Amino acid sequence: MPLARTAPTAPAVARTTARVRRRAVLPLLVCVLYAILQLAAGPQWTLFPDSYRYARAAEQYLGASRQEAHRTALAAYCESRAERSAHDQRLQPLVRRSEHAIAETEEKACLDRWADAPDITTDDPRYQAIFSTRPGYPLLAAPFVGAFGVLGGMRVLGLITAAAGSLLVFGLLRGAGLTGWAAAAGQVTFLATPLGWWSAQALGEGLFTVCTLGVLWGGLLLTRRRSVLAAAALTVFSYTAAAVTRYSSVLVLAALLAAAALAALCFSSRLRHRGTAVFAGLSAAAAGGVVLAMRMLGLPSSRTTLQDTFTHHFDGPEVSDPWSALLGLAGRFWRDWAAEQGAMPYFLLLTAVAAWALAAYGDGLGWLALATLLTGACLITAHPLVQEADRLGVLMWMPVVLGLPLIVDRHWATRPVREPEMPCVGASTGGRPELLLGRHKNQ
Repeated sequence: MPLARTAPTAPAVARTTARVRRRAVLPLLVCVLYAILQLAAGPQWTLFPDSYRYARAAEQYLGASRQEAHRTALAAYCESRAERSAHDQRLQPLVRRSEHAIAETEEKACLDRWADAPDITTDDPRYQAIFSTRPGYPLLAAPFVGAFGVLGGMRVLGLITAAAGSLLVFGLLRGAGLTGWAAAAGQVTFLATPLGWWSAQALGEGLFTVCTLGVLWGGLLLTRRRSVLAAAALTVFSYTAAAVTRYSSVLVLAALLAAAALAALCFSSRLRHRGTAVFAGLSAAAAGGVVLAMRMLGLPSSRTTLQDTFTHHFDGPEVSDPWSALLGLAGRFWRDWAAEQGAMPYFLLLTAVAAWALAAYGDGLGWLALATLLTGACLITAHPLVQEADRLGVLMWMPVVLGLPLIVDRHWATRPVREPEMPCVGASTGGRPELLLGRHKNQ
């Protein structure tokens, strides 16, 4: 007969609580230090043209009219860009004017230029539809904008999304069996790469990255056969939140993750089980759901975004064959990218080391990281503009964030030595002594 379990004593509960608190200190301390560094960045943080549109939408969600929202968002945009311009000009050796005077002149010129315009780019309904059909980020930004204003609110939100992304990386790596120090290494890597930088900006990248990490965490739990219902719920919620943020990107991400899960089912005996199949099904359903929503709701398609690219925001005549134009531009871009990486190959080297670690120690995590890297590459290929490639392809850094901590875990992290639990022979092991050992070993 198995031994009866006794209720945990008060000292045991206290020790468990203290241990949980100690484990939470390290990732939270990383977030605090990151916030301090970001607040010291000054005008390095600024609004982008897309930030203006998100701020305008947030103001409208708070009840402002379109014109009022335009004026408020424009004032914040001009102030932010003027401060950055003044800062950059003051670094020039021949500039004698004060930074304040330069900022005032730049801000006034910006306000005068766009005060009577409906948008700082174009009011073409096709262009406006690209943003109005992605309400996720401005909806999230609305309470922050209402509480702290446009600049303060969007900066606070950026810090929160970057910190949240880093905490998700920490939790995901802990769920993969890594030590706290190794998971913290992944958290720091996230914040130190473009993933962290773009997550902190007043753009939708931060929210979409958080949603992507939620999907990856759900996929990891499913492929490791842990908490199937909770993992499935996390995956569905993350896909849904990502879809209202950037549905076109979700289509690519979900399709590639479904393909990765199917590949794992075919080529990995360890991952050939129900959890992996569930993740493949959920990802395929997410991709199919986006396609269905695009057709039923008339959402802007890839052809619309291509016309936006090749007509300079619909300022010129439409291109008769945008796909051929895209093929040529993408080819030129990737050739230039390869040359740039050859001259400074730190991304390729880090990715190669991370890929080795994921292949050697990832236990299914490598499939998820590979699909995420390909998602970033596909997003760049669909919009191959040099000035936007770093932002659109930011998910290409995910293997680095998830792979390098595996090396720390295997070669530098110190693991506590624990005695294996010795259940009563014959109770649940069938009298087999080999089942009494090794249950605590990290997978």
